[in-house]
Amino acid sequence: MKIVHGKDVFEELVNLSFYIAGDNETAAQRFLAACDETFSFLANNNKVGATRIFRDPSLRDVRMWRVKGFEKYLVFYQPLPDGIKILHVVHSARNYNLLFES
Repeated sequence: MKIVHGKDVFEELVNLSFYIAGDNETAAQRFLAACDETFSFLANNNKVGATRIFRDPSLRDVRMWRVKGFEKYLVFYQPLPDGIKILHVVHSARNYNLLFES
């Protein structure tokens, strides 16, 4: 199954892993591995997760799922016929609606 990354995803992953590494470098490595595992799971099960509702009609099928083992981190993705497109990976304390309004 195909995994497509949105334009901001790699930067978000780098920033999140640096933040986690500030406390624990091993946890930061585990986080990135958990993201890869979660992305693969979602690509093979692209209808799991809660559907989110945004004003923009092009975002009508955006879904949300937690990173395995790092439940405070959320993956926002769109199902594709042959996989998924990862739109954002964010901490759950962040106002993620702002990401989709701009």
